[in-house]
Amino acid sequence: MKKSFSKTIAVLLAVLMVVCSLPMTVFAAGESRSNVQLQFGTYFASGAATHQTYVDENYSGFGDSGLNTAKLDYDKATGTITEASSGHTYGVGDFFTVSVLLENTSSLAATQVGIKYSDNIVPAAVGENEDGLTALLPATEVTSPTDGFAPNEAITDQSGNAIYNTASSTVGEISYIDADKKTMWANFAVQDGTDAVNLTAPKQVGVNTFTKTAVIATFGFKIVNEGAVTFSLADSKDIDSAYYVETIANGGKVEEYKTYTQTNYDGSTALDFMNNNENIESTKYTVKFVGANGTVISEAQYTEGATVTVPDLPKAEKISDTQHNTYAWDKEPALTATADATYTAVATAEDHKWDTGVKQDDGSTLYTCTVCGSTKSETAHVHSWGEWTYNGDAEYTSAKVYKDGTATRRCATCGKTESKTIANTGLFRARSANASFGAEILMNVGTRTAQVNAFDEVYCKFTREDGVETDVPLSKSTVSGTNTMFPYGVTPQSMSSPVKITYYGKVDGMLVWGPEYTYTMTTNYIVPQLNKSTSEVYKKFLVELMYYGAAAQVYNNWKTDKPMTDELTDEQKALHDTSVPTATNITNTKQVEIPNAKTTWRAVNVEYGSVTVMLLKTKAYTPTADLKAVVQVAGEPQQRVYYYSEHPEYFVEEKGGICFRFEECNANKLRSAVDVTLYEGDTAITNTIRYSVESYCATRKEGTTIYPFTQQLMRYADAAIAQFGA
Repeated sequence: MKKSFSKTIAVLLAVLMVVCSLPMTVFAAGESRSNVQLQFGTYFASGAATHQTYVDENYSGFGDSGLNTAKLDYDKATGTITEASSGHTYGVGDFFTVSVLLENTSSLAATQVGIKYSDNIVPAAVGENEDGLTALLPATEVTSPTDGFAPNEAITDQSGNAIYNTASSTVGEISYIDADKKTMWANFAVQDGTDAVNLTAPKQVGVNTFTKTAVIATFGFKIVNEGAVTFSLADSKDIDSAYYVETIANGGKVEEYKTYTQTNYDGSTALDFMNNNENIESTKYTVKFVGANGTVISEAQYTEGATVTVPDLPKAEKISDTQHNTYAWDKEPALTATADATYTAVATAEDHKWDTGVKQDDGSTLYTCTVCGSTKSETAHVHSWGEWTYNGDAEYTSAKVYKDGTATRRCATCGKTESKTIANTGLFRARSANASFGAEILMNVGTRTAQVNAFDEVYCKFTREDGVETDVPLSKSTVSGTNTMFPYGVTPQSMSSPVKITYYGKVDGMLVWGPEYTYTMTTNYIVPQLNKSTSEVYKKFLVELMYYGAAAQVYNNWKTDKPMTDELTDEQKALHDTSVPTATNITNTKQVEIPNAKTTWRAVNVEYGSVTVMLLKTKAYTPTADLKAVVQVAGEPQQRVYYYSEHPEYFVEEKGGICFRFEECNANKLRSAVDVTLYEGDTAITNTIRYSVESYCATRKEGTTIYPFTQQLMRYADAAIAQFGA
């Protein structure tokens, strides 16, 4: 606890009276009404690359703090501190400085100001933290203080003695913070034998220039809790809380000092606290408020920082039987005067907001607009309701926390609307998903069968990242347990792309839908499978699938920031086969010759998508109703038969002939020979052609764009054979 500054000053003044042989008098009351002002600043960490204005960082130098930095803005009304350059509003965890100034004072011998601060800030200091680094910290956490920034002390180079005296003194040690009472005491006294300090000449302190102003002391604080940062005089009724002596004359009694108290000895207020001084010319601003029609509502001049009186906006007014105007200022009015400003009321047309109405004696209902007071009378009528329209507002958080969507309809006669809840829409959402790898790479997404059964014409919409949409009808779904699963073919290059999934259905002819769900095959299925599987064969299959997808990304110029294999760990990447796979071309257009065949095979090719498709093309031929394709896949006991009448999409007319699309090449069958013969009824019309996806890969040349892709396709095929068998 510091010793009494009042006693110290009394002794000091007595000594000065003897040393200087000067008579002592108290300055005349009312001649220079001074005021105590607070100026807020930052801590500058000189070791930082940028100006650390409100961040606690570990740096070696904090010399450019307080008055050495640009001042911060403080709003007394709200208790907020802001930085104009960055727009930052200081909050919990931020540090700042407070300098105590005595303004409008030409001469000063001694002064004391006690200021209480709010509970949400604590004193701050610079010193070693628990890690041994120099840091800006709450005062209680500093172990070895940095010179000039001691805990609960004023910043040394911004105490009164350091600024105004050249002689060695102890006044800087007198200014201190009483943390228990949450009070900072800023003190100053001349100690070099002079009668007073002359403050009339401009004085440069850091980036600030002061005239007729004494800088008493600068303290540091940290904001530790939410709320307004406030300051007040320690005790306005105690003479020791704030007084100053202009010059040493005859006396030196504390009771004779010029003081700030609620009631001064002569009945006047000698000091103002954080207000503009009446003897200092203040900047004034004109603030004007103008109506929507151009008439001036109010116009006034305000002293800088004064509270602006904002007039009421014009009341809402009727402009038609269906609408009224409401008013708002064209920009948010500033509550304190900081610049000339003009605010204009802007009218916005809005529909009337009718109350529930009051029945009249004649049977009609009188409605009143709750905004502008307009009225309308309506005679009861039978509503002409329009169609129900779904609002798409179903929400899902969990199976127990969700909200069903609503639908709305409007009366064409009176405009009244009514809404209803559409049951089951909140849970009409994907709740399970997996993947399968047969002839097609499939994402299988399921929703509750109970929700599916609640609607008509159900389908699932899949929207890929590039905007491509696919609607999968209920007819293609399968039931698994309590879920109905909808399959979605995924191209290898898009396995790492997120897909948005939404279920649609109809209720009484109205289209409704559930909450959207997003699923990514690699992130949500393949990688988790890799992480939990104990089968090295299965893991290698999934790794080669990922490399197949990455190769497809390159080959198809798929827009992505990184290959999907980046999702694999180094251990998983090590499972990838980097050797050159073997591939044999077994293509034979006359594997079995048919005498007098109607047409012959002219070309073969392979198409890559979610399905790997073999394309077998004939010369001139027009399909007939009884056209069919008989397919024998090596290793399978049964032939497969595809009828043109059932699947015309497999028989595509092309260049006068047809292209038979064989779309059931499972991953483990990409090396298998496939024999295809076209028939009309029971009569063969083509030779039997033998082909395989491996044959296509075998004919791709090294150095071509597709070569790396087909090489990886074969690695993927070999991994599938190891996993599923040939």
